[in-house]
Amino acid sequence: MDSRKSRRNTESHAAGSAKASAIVAANPGAELERRVARLEFAEGALTRLRVPIRVAADPGRAILTDLDILALDIDNRLRLARSILESKSGRGQSGEPDRLLWLSGLQRFVNADRAVLVRQTITQRGRLVATQLGVQIIDVATIASRETAHAWLPARFAHVDGPGCASIEARADTQLKGLAQVPGNLVGFLRYEALLSSSYRCLNALQALRTASDVGGTLPQPTATVLAGHALLTLIVAALQDAGSLDTVRIEDMRERVERAVTLGEPDSDRILSLLGRADDVVRTFVERLHAAYVGSGAQRQEITGPSLRDLVADPPSWLDRYIDLVQKLRANPAVARQLPQTAELACFDALAGDSNYRADAFNHLFTPEHRYLLAVAIKCLHDIAGRQIGANVDPALDLDFSRSAPLIPDRTQPTDGSHDASPPPRTARQVSEIPEPPAG
Repeated sequence: MDSRKSRRNTESHAAGSAKASAIVAANPGAELERRVARLEFAEGALTRLRVPIRVAADPGRAILTDLDILALDIDNRLRLARSILESKSGRGQSGEPDRLLWLSGLQRFVNADRAVLVRQTITQRGRLVATQLGVQIIDVATIASRETAHAWLPARFAHVDGPGCASIEARADTQLKGLAQVPGNLVGFLRYEALLSSSYRCLNALQALRTASDVGGTLPQPTATVLAGHALLTLIVAALQDAGSLDTVRIEDMRERVERAVTLGEPDSDRILSLLGRADDVVRTFVERLHAAYVGSGAQRQEITGPSLRDLVADPPSWLDRYIDLVQKLRANPAVARQLPQTAELACFDALAGDSNYRADAFNHLFTPEHRYLLAVAIKCLHDIAGRQIGANVDPALDLDFSRSAPLIPDRTQPTDGSHDASPPPRTARQVSEIPEPPAG
């Protein structure tokens, strides 16, 4: 059994490495994109490579363009900042101003907080144009200089062209073509658009995923693990956005907004409920007239209570309390909560993908008991929103080693030797509901 598992892991890594090599061969700029994404991750951001931007359009024309790198930064007040980074590996000055103008427009289109153009060389004209547009421009020499302070990070991991992640994502793509019950738009949202979307769109997507998985039966592997990993990150990003607003939004108001968002699709308006309330009044009026007519004809009145349209639509989701609890726990520990997306990324798309890069010393600070506790709370909430079938596929993330801590005097300039144990620890499914709460204080 162990030999078969080892062989499968080897084949998985080989497939992932082949895909990564193919990307680099087909696009010389892919290696620069990987380096920039790795650097952003090293400095605290959750990163994604080659993110498509979709718009409502005719079939075959939905993808408008793509982002070379999307980075999501979270500060100690849990405020989210989104960055888009464009990498150009070609030399020369040709197209520099045009690319800056294009990037500035794209920044406004996706509502990003920061836009960065990375080029081999930068001209004085390019710096002036970038300053005028409010766009940053960095040359490759600067990137290389910053990389020396983060040499201890693995070269590839998770969605930073990690071989295991590339392998399971590619296999999931193949399987999803035969799974009509899982809409392609939903998969695309969970993979990419969730990092650019509001918390309410994220929560609605998770509910849609539950419906799709319940209707279609058991999902095959690794598609189930891939979708569950993206769903967990979608939930964490949504909860962090809401947690970051707790300083100015009362928890009661947030509860109402979330309830309206998932039942009505409009978090800031109850006009649909008002209309349904009026419809209930009209129905009651006609029912009373009908009763009066029967009584006037000598019939005995029969009291029959019909359902209220307003109450049927406004019924709050059963998972609302669990979600609000997650939001409050994240806000109570922002120093750890801000790192939770990176922890979930490495757990789901490196460790559970069969890689061992997550064990690098550079990631020790992301695998502490506090990280495990918040991750467990998020996974419990995922069970409630997206369903048991989805949540169970990320349960094994809690069996990883979370007893680590950052070294007192780390040597960040020493490259990783890649000697981490190639096989992750046993991934027995743990009943998340049995995980104890941490002691008070």
